[in-house]
Amino acid sequence: METFNLGDGLIVTVVAMIVVFAVLTSLWFLVELVHKLVAEPAPATTVPIDREEASQPVLLDSGVDEQRAKAAAITALVAAYEAHPAKKFEIVDVTRIK
Repeated sequence: METFNLGDGLIVTVVAMIVVFAVLTSLWFLVELVHKLVAEPAPATTVPIDREEASQPVLLDSGVDEQRAKAAAITALVAAYEAHPAKKFEIVDVTRIK
């Protein structure tokens, strides 16, 4: 039985890493190819929003905690995204409702 020294271990490691990355790269190209063949682009319908009419003045309340306001805005954004994941959302205005 032959001995398996450190040099042989390094060679096996490098060859195995090359094989793994080659397989991952080929899978990536295969997924991209299937995506291009199967996926149908959604029609982009955008409605222009007049920013002056749509925006409301923001009144800063000194009693509002900024971190809680940011957390509320992010929570609302996540909830809107979960309802319609294919759409892109943008925070335009933050209004506190009492």
